[in-house]
Formats: sequence, structure tokens, C-alpha cells
Amino acid sequence: MLSQRDYGGGKRIILWETTLSRQLSSIPALFGSASSLASSPVIKSITNWETTRPQELPANLPFRPMVRTPQHLEGANWDALMQVVVSQKDTIIHFYNEPERLGIAPADAAIMWRQRLLPLRNTFGVKLVSPGCASDPGGSQWLATFMSMLADSEKPDYLNLHFYTLPSNPSDQEIVNAQNFFNDKYTTYKTPIIVGEIGCTSRDPSEVDKFTKGVAGWFDLPAQSWVAEYGFFGVSTSVDDNWVSPAAQMLDATGTWTSLGRWWIGQA
Repeated sequence: MLSQRDYGGGKRIILWETTLSRQLSSIPALFGSASSLASSPVIKSITNWETTRPQELPANLPFRPMVRTPQHLEGANWDALMQVVVSQKDTIIHFYNEPERLGIAPADAAIMWRQRLLPLRNTFGVKLVSPGCASDPGGSQWLATFMSMLADSEKPDYLNLHFYTLPSNPSDQEIVNAQNFFNDKYTTYKTPIIVGEIGCTSRDPSEVDKFTKGVAGWFDLPAQSWVAEYGFFGVSTSVDDNWVSPAAQMLDATGTWTSLGRWWIGQA
């Protein structure tokens, strides 16, 4: 089995965009960027929104597979998940990514949770992460409904929460908004939190820098010991969509860590 290493107290997740694994032949610098993570003092885990571990990433970093959609509960996706479960110690499995935006009802998610995910915890001792919902009212309501359908013995080991700023808001305001959001969810559910996605959408690099480093510093404080892990978006060679800020990119088009990316992996 793959073993986990000492992270030096780090909580950071590398959100390795799925497309990166397909770009290795055309962007060879990605191999170097990936291998540099092996010695990072702050990176705790890696995930890629899939059940298959990216082979280019260091073996000493635990992989957090994600059953992102109902399609990941069957076929090759499920086989890949089971391979991770039996080959890696202390596996933590994420379940569904923003299901409220995919038209998945909380009741249907709860059924699959009981039928497919809970048996993995009971049989293999894995830890389970709730569906990752957005921070808007729709996401919060979906999560509340899902959690209300579970008995105490069925509750997740962690909550997966997402948070993105509004482009027009100053970072000082959004840092407070983020703190209030995560504090509220922890107070409500009394469950440790994994911040599955967080990012600043401002186009101003100084605002992105302020928000990213300000919130990361807050997550790392002893008072926030209930924040188990957190991942800033985005580790990709190009901007995913018009919502994501180019200033928040951790990699550049050549596959090399940006200045923000070097800071993120503790190698600034």
C-alpha cells in the first residue's frame, strides 16, 4: 500500500486539473512541475475530480478520488476507485461535485450514498466527504436537505464546501465573507471541513494575492483546526472559463508554476 508522509502541518490540496494528464506529451514541463510537489512542505493531498490517480504526480502524496457524477458509480470509473481503496492507506473519498447544478436531487444522492459509499466506509475504513456544494443559497439549501436525510451513523466524515468571490468585491470584504461562510457551516453541522474549491475571481493580481494568502493564513490558524484541507483554484495551463480569474492561475501556459503557484506549493 502507498503510505502517507508527514506534511509539516500543511493542509493544502493540489487541484490537478484533469486536462493536465492529457497534456503531458505536448507540455513536457508539466513533469517537472508535478515532481516538484514531492518535497513540498505544505501540500497534504491531490485530487483531480476523478477516481483515477494521475500517475505523473508523486506517489508520496495521498490521492483523494472523487465520485463526481452518478456515472462514476459504475464501470471503469468505479473500478479505478476500488483500485485506490485497496492500494492506498487511509483513503478519503469525495462524493458528487456541485450536484445542485447537475440536477441531482438530494434524495437520490442520499440513496446512492447509502447503497455505494457507506459500504466502503464499513468494509474498508475509508473516510467519506459530503457532496461539494457552491456557497450560494441553492448550494446551501441542497446540502441542508441532503444532511437532514442521513441518520447520525450515516453522516459524512467531512463536509466539502466551495467558495468563490464576486469579481467586483474588494478582497478585504471577501475574506470576511469567506470566514463567515465557513464558520457558519461548521457551527451548523459540527463536522470537519474540506474546502474542495476556493478562489478569487478578481482580475486584479494584487486583490487575488491578498485574498488567497489572507484566507490561507486564516485556515492555517490553530483556531481553525476544524478545516482539515483546502484547495485553491486553479492548477491548469489555461483558464477554465470566463468566471475564473487569469490572475489566480497556479500554472502558466508552459506548464511552469506561476509566482502564486510557487507560493502555493511552498517553494516561493
